[in-house]
Amino acid sequence: MRRGEVGDAIPIWSEHFVPVFPAENQRRILLEHGLYDSFMAQWVSIENVHEVARRLQVAMETTIACDLQAAMRSYGTRSRKPWRAWIARLAPGWSLVVYLDGWMSDSDPLSLGGQRVFDVSCISGIEEIEELFYTHDGVCTGTIYDEEEYRIHWSDLKYDLTSVEGQLEEYLCILGRVAGRFLDHDLFSSQGLLIELSANRQPV
Repeated sequence: MRRGEVGDAIPIWSEHFVPVFPAENQRRILLEHGLYDSFMAQWVSIENVHEVARRLQVAMETTIACDLQAAMRSYGTRSRKPWRAWIARLAPGWSLVVYLDGWMSDSDPLSLGGQRVFDVSCISGIEEIEELFYTHDGVCTGTIYDEEEYRIHWSDLKYDLTSVEGQLEEYLCILGRVAGRFLDHDLFSSQGLLIELSANRQPV
């Protein structure tokens, strides 16, 4: 993970920014909803879940309105493609896409038109976590830590970055600050959209 090194310039804090932290441990919420062993998701700056599905080239007649647990039960009955994901409205201006089988779609189409996408990919069973990549308007410029505008969201955090658990907790805290909502039980109990990803669209 890339983080600010000792000697970096001190960030300029907005007078309107008040550091906030999740009320509940984010990794524990993932675990309680059966997501922790393999968690792959995208934070997308589009509130309309149907628009997110359209950008993923989903056949809308195949979508199902349901909560996450129903989506996971549905996925558990299938042993073959197509790949599936669950999309939920996260906060004003934001959706969350949770991939159910370990494959994550390309961020580029989701970010076109000036939208933003953040990728989180973590497989705890093998202690593997990817960088927190950021894509804007079809271009991945690196990680969120490379973008000065987001420095305010992570520069005060003190998670243990030597562990996968600490890195994931920091990622989820940062994205909760960016989107204006942390992961919670109400989110995963809400009515989202279960989608089938096109067989001719290769996940990354």
